[in-house]
Amino acid sequence: MRCKRIRLWCALAGVLAAAALAVPVASASLIGSVLPSCGATTYPFAAWGDSTAYCAFPNLGFESGATSWMLKGTASVVAGNEPWHVSGSGTHALQLGPGASALSSPLPVSLLDPYMRFFAHSANATGGLQVQVLFRGVTGNVTGLLNFGTLSPNGYATWQPTQRVLSALALPLLTSTAQVQFTSQAKSGSWQLDDVYLDPRIGKLG
Repeated sequence: MRCKRIRLWCALAGVLAAAALAVPVASASLIGSVLPSCGATTYPFAAWGDSTAYCAFPNLGFESGATSWMLKGTASVVAGNEPWHVSGSGTHALQLGPGASALSSPLPVSLLDPYMRFFAHSANATGGLQVQVLFRGVTGNVTGLLNFGTLSPNGYATWQPTQRVLSALALPLLTSTAQVQFTSQAKSGSWQLDDVYLDPRIGKLG
């Protein structure tokens, strides 16, 4: 009788353990199914050893002028392009003079930390390029503002892809979209940007 009880408890423990392991997987799949899609993904940084899939911000290469971007100060779209043409043939880039800024249109993101990468060039800029992300909820309300970091002009004398810029914190609760904001901290010279991508991490949920 005692042996039967032991076998019964062992069997029950096994069932409970299997159920516990299944919950995170089911939850991840459920979350992934209800999150908004950011659209088609590509692998623009594969040549630099980055096999991550990225979504493109609207008008990522500024080939449609300032469409989908809010420019302030001495910000403008100029002739020029990152030389690898990762988003296709292009002839334009964004230029930020001293104190100028640019804010993208919203792009859907998940509840996990997103990665962001783009191409930058310091055209004799005497200060850094501040990168921030503005988070919004489903009604368009602001849920948070995160400083992703500041690029130093020393590493961008020529066009270069940035490193994988990663937020240090999980996204604020109820966040559904993100906007990237670039601000030139230079007193003279300018920054040029092109092909802005986001890895929304939606696919990492299973």
